[in-house]
Formats: sequence, C-alpha cells, structure tokens
Amino acid sequence: MNLNKLRSYIGFGILAAAILASFWNVISRNVKSITSDQIEIRIGHQELHTGMREAFAAAIEAYQELHPNVRIIQVPVPPRTYPAWARTQLVGGTAPDIMGLYGSEEEITQLFVPLTDEAEKPNPYNAGTHLEHEPWRNTFFDGMSTVRDMLRQVAPGQVYGVPLQTTSMRLYVNRDLLIEITGSDAMPTEYADLYALGQKIREYNQRTGSKLIPIASCRGYADYIFDRIVGSQVQKFLIDTKTHMRSWGFFKPMYRQTYTYSETPEFLSSLELMSEVAQLLTPGYQQFHPEDAIAAYLQQRSLMLVAGSWDYAVLIDRVPFETRAMPLPMPSVNDPKYGRFTLGQAAEKVEVTAALGAVSASPHSDVAVDFLKFLTSLPIATQFTEISKRVSSVVDVPMPGDLALMAAQTEGEVPGFRVDTFLGRQNTVTLVGRNIHKITGPQPDVRGFAEAMDAEMPRYIYEDIKGYRRGDYLTLQRYDAVVALHYMLPKEHPKRNAWLRYAEAQHGAQRRYVGYNHFLEGE
Repeated sequence: MNLNKLRSYIGFGILAAAILASFWNVISRNVKSITSDQIEIRIGHQELHTGMREAFAAAIEAYQELHPNVRIIQVPVPPRTYPAWARTQLVGGTAPDIMGLYGSEEEITQLFVPLTDEAEKPNPYNAGTHLEHEPWRNTFFDGMSTVRDMLRQVAPGQVYGVPLQTTSMRLYVNRDLLIEITGSDAMPTEYADLYALGQKIREYNQRTGSKLIPIASCRGYADYIFDRIVGSQVQKFLIDTKTHMRSWGFFKPMYRQTYTYSETPEFLSSLELMSEVAQLLTPGYQQFHPEDAIAAYLQQRSLMLVAGSWDYAVLIDRVPFETRAMPLPMPSVNDPKYGRFTLGQAAEKVEVTAALGAVSASPHSDVAVDFLKFLTSLPIATQFTEISKRVSSVVDVPMPGDLALMAAQTEGEVPGFRVDTFLGRQNTVTLVGRNIHKITGPQPDVRGFAEAMDAEMPRYIYEDIKGYRRGDYLTLQRYDAVVALHYMLPKEHPKRNAWLRYAEAQHGAQRRYVGYNHFLEGE
C-alpha cells in the first residue's frame, strides 16, 4: 500500500470517527434516560459574575435533595462567546435543557417550551408561603409582562421564559480616594457636584502628578451615562410639545426640520452637556469593554465607576477600600447651566436579566420546567438573592444589607432621550457615528456637529422610514397565514383563541405600514 492511499484511509477514518462522535453526542442523552432511572438535565447560562454560580449550585443542591433521581449540571459560558455557543448548541441539537432565551422571536417560539398555561397556575414550590395560591405569573414583580413583550410581534401575550433578577446601573465611588482628593466624603447628589468633582480631580492630578480618571468607563457603560444625564435636557421638551416618546414621533418634525440640532435650544444644550460629560470618562472609552472599566476602578486608577448591579458583590465586598453606590445624579432644576430644560432626577426603568427557558428538544423538558418553578419560588429566590447579592424578580424577596440600593428607583420624573441616537435606525445612526467625534472627542465642535446633522439628516430619515415600511410589510404577510391557521383550529382546541392576539398584532403592523406609506407618498 503506497503512502498516498494510507493517508486517504487515515483521513476517512478520522472523518468517520468525528461523525460517529457527533452522532453519539446528540443521542446519548436519550440513551441515558432509557438505560437508567437517573435523569440528567443541564442548565447553560452566561451569569459568571461573583456569587451567581454559587447561587445556582445551592439551588441545584436543594432541588436534588427533593428529587434524588434528578442530576442537574451547571454549564457556565463566558458572555462574549455565549451568542455563538447558544446558536451552535440549539441548531446542532446539543443545547442544554435550560438556557437563556436566544434567537429571533420566531426561533424562540420554535426552540423553547411555551409556559403560558403554566404561568396561570400556582407554583407548587410556594406551598406554605403567602404566595401559594397566586398564579405563577403574579409572583413576579411585573406579572411576567417583560417576557411577554419579548414576543409581541410573533406570539403576543405568550410566555416562553422566566426572569430571575432585576438589574440597574449605579455610580460607584471610592470613598477613601474621595477623602484624599477633597478632604471630605460628601457624595455627589446632582450633576453639578459630579462636574465639580471632575474639576477637583484635574487639580489633584496637576498637584500630585497622578493620572486619575474621574469615571472609568467603556462603550456600553458610557451609553447609559449619556442616556441618563444628557436625556435630562429634553424632559420639559417632551411634556411641552406632547411629542410621542418613541422615535416615530420625531420622524416627521425632524425630516421637515421643525426641530433642528443648531436651532432647537434643548438639542444644543444636550450636545453641550454630552461633550462635557465625555470629558469625565476614560479617554478612548469607545474601544473598552466592561471588564476594562472595572479593572481601572479596582486598581484605583479612577475615583468612580458606572457599572451594573450585577457587579455589586465584587465592587462592595471584595475591594481593599470602601465603596459607596448610588443612582447616577442628573442635573437639578437649580443647575445654573442645565437646569432650565430639566425636570430633575428621572425614574428608572426596571430591567431584567435574560429570561431562562426550557429547550423544547430536551428529553426531560417537564423536569426543566419544574426546576424553573423551583428556582423562582419564594424560598429559593430568597436564598439565591442572599448568595448572589442580586435583586430578585420574585415579589417580596427580602434584600440583605445595602442591596436595596440596587433596586430601580421607580419614583421620579419622566426620562428624556439622547438627541444623537434617538431616531434609532441604521442610516441615521451611521450618520451620527461619522460625526460624533465632534461631540465626544478631546476638541469638541458642537456647532459643527449640529450643522452636519441638519444638512444630511432628512434624506437619511427618508431611507430609514422605507426600511420600517419594508419590515412591517413582511410582518403583515407572515401574519396572514398565522391568523388563518389558528382560526381554522377546532373550537375546543386550546390554542384557537390565539388568533385574536395575532390579529391584533397584525392590525398594529398594518397601522404602522399605512402611516409609513402615507408619509413617504406625501413627501
């Protein structure tokens, strides 16, 4: 046998072995369930922050004590690789039994178990608590409306996952360093204090030769800072003009230049404030990731950090200095420069972590759903919060220590919007991206940015509306079949009445399509 033939045989052998290994990997879970009474399920997640894996482990141990025939394996996946990993697992048929909802609305409804009916029943693991007779959905702070809204286009009103926790963003301040710089531990309570603190840090750097950053940041965290602080300049504008808070409410007036960046005072003030805030952040923040910002704070290269409540445990308990946490301060109505357009500190939206769902391809999806109920019961949610130091999405879960500082502040004024990204579509965002350095760069040119936007924005808006129209046209076509198929089901079929929800969603898409069409044809 010559060498070339031998190499060919070896290559075919390796390929055959790889195919057999993949085949066995897919079917082995089913084989285990046939050959053993032991049930094994896996839970995949990207919650790698301090305390999360330990909290999952404690919940798993408690569930296995109740169900000795069940073995649960935790599969933590780094956030950066999670999207690719999730898609590969779901498409390849090797997904864990429980994982965060992933994919488009259509994919979620195809790949995960519907929980709508279960959500109407009491959670059996709440027995003995004051929630034992409440429907499962009512045991969540929002009645599961957040997870319902995820599928409002394809499966309106349907539930496919459960949120474990709520999140917020907070300003973290190194108290020890603050005292060293200012001689006081007085925390900033409004934007003017924050800006003044930035000035003191610059003076401290000049005096000591330090290179201290006021606020360690990255692209994602900076977006929140701008949303929160810069949005203050259009709070009164929203009320006074009675403008719809979504981008659609601004398409026409921005296209017709009823409002412009260079002549609308609130917009100009927003841009000036954004430029000012950018100088408080890490230089070149756009290229950094959250872990870079956190590292700068932990290494005391910055006085402050804006980060999520998910980092509370490490930032409060595991640092060699004292950290204080608070909501990010906004301009007050008494601010000498930015007070005339603001209403004051805005209410915070309650955000949730990625909802966990049971994968429909799981051979033990019933056990997976049961574990989700266990995980979101009052006793286990309480234990989970104590270990993870995260605010639970389950009602009436007590918050230990100062964790209440992480709960969203729902009392406050109407939030505003960022005038650089508020139109929020591909073409207009691209236009802003080409010019944003004139606002956030070290040598800002606010007037130059405003004039560039006014000159080019109308045609970009026109193209974006065409994109919206195309999207709703495709949605209308899809709903024709969905509504008809559900309507044609037997009257006693449990899913027949869903045609009403789908029809309502279709009417919404049709209304938007007609509006876009009217706008485009009228211009």
